Amino acid sequence: MRDDEKMEKTVKRRLPWYGWVGICALILGELGLFLGVLAVRVLFYCIAWWAYIVLADAWVWRRRGHSLLRDRPWEFLVLAFWSVAAWNLFEVFNFRLQNWFYVNVPTDFFYGAIFTFFAYATVIPGIFETYDLLRAYGIADGVRMRPWPIRSWGLALSVAVGLAMLVSPLLWPRHAFPWVWGFAVFLCDPICYRTRETRTKSLLGQFKQGDPRPFLRMLLAGLICGGLWEFWNFWAYTKWIYSVPFFEDLKWFEMPPLGFLGFPPFAVECYVLVNLLNRFRRGRGWEEPGERGPGPPRRVATSAVIIASLFNVAVYVGIDRVTVQSYIPALAEIEGIPGDLVERLARQGIVSPPDLFRRTATPGGLAALARQAGTSEGDLRSLRAAAELVDLNGLGAPHYNELRRLGITRVGELASQDPEALAIRWRALGAPKPPTLSQVKVWVRAARRRILAEVRFPRVGPESSGPPPPDR
Repeated sequence: MRDDEKMEKTVKRRLPWYGWVGICALILGELGLFLGVLAVRVLFYCIAWWAYIVLADAWVWRRRGHSLLRDRPWEFLVLAFWSVAAWNLFEVFNFRLQNWFYVNVPTDFFYGAIFTFFAYATVIPGIFETYDLLRAYGIADGVRMRPWPIRSWGLALSVAVGLAMLVSPLLWPRHAFPWVWGFAVFLCDPICYRTRETRTKSLLGQFKQGDPRPFLRMLLAGLICGGLWEFWNFWAYTKWIYSVPFFEDLKWFEMPPLGFLGFPPFAVECYVLVNLLNRFRRGRGWEEPGERGPGPPRRVATSAVIIASLFNVAVYVGIDRVTVQSYIPALAEIEGIPGDLVERLARQGIVSPPDLFRRTATPGGLAALARQAGTSEGDLRSLRAAAELVDLNGLGAPHYNELRRLGITRVGELASQDPEALAIRWRALGAPKPPTLSQVKVWVRAARRRILAEVRFPRVGPESSGPPPPDR
């Protein structure tokens, strides 16, 4: 650690104003989540991550007197913009891998695209702000290693390994999918090393100097961010769910435990990709305050932004068609519910399953709603049971309607199904977007967990049993 850095850390500073904004946003987001405010539940992932990012940056400034967002906001915006394109690269891989899918996505295409942009824009800033936070506290400052000799054959071997890691998941997605999380380190870092005359950083260059600190901090930052990603995603309404082969049974939050091992190399991968990007920015970078080179020529920068933007739009169209499995459901989309009942409930402000659950959480609430909507308690119980299946792990109204044609209208009925047999029957329906076997397993196991939880902890509120909703 330099002497000036040590002195910066001994100076006491107050938390900047935007740090308090981050704290308040995080508290209000958690409160809205606890109260079941649907708009907050939909936006919770973005609220939590942007709150964390500004708070982490403010804390870095408080600790060392300079930070990315406060002192170099343009570099922060560059990272946020390219974070979207970087993550969309992995979304393209997922078109083939089918390792995760999105549920309860906003119905409006443009609103969903904006939401997605701001969500993906947190990935790299979140990792790098966490890295800066670790650095501000001196994590790994004293670590050194024996300098690595870098040989030409080693660089060629690294590129070959990176290419193999890139291609193998596309050829054998069911077994080689983990190699996606690290291919860029082996493929791109040798390129960064070879172009170090442009002041491009590289892990190999750091290892050659006996400095593993950035690498170690990135690994730890990835692990921390991975925990936060999964924790905040778990509680959000609009979220992703993993459908990784062989690992559907045991999950921490929505992630199989072994999956957490992918976050550290992913963070390192992001570091290498940004270093590669900075190779074209002629000395500009985010890591040090002094990285203020001339930057890329205007035409190069403009062309890159346009290409990246078109790429992002094209990928989002693909995500909407391939990766999104459900949208925020409306009661009007559920087949088998009388239209007049939907209209009467809408007049009471109930248009979605979460609205219905909130108003019928207790027997008294259900009875009051039945009187206000001019319907029977039995009809509301039946509707609630159908809505519970719609809402189960983001199953969605279209998938519920397909299951209804297969004679499945209750969570308990789904829990009793064999996933392999159900997947075959589901595909035979000719549905426009039938789920994969891994996705069917996710929903069947979620139904079984729900039934098991109800056996262990019986509900105080309305029962889920009862006949299916009457046909229209």
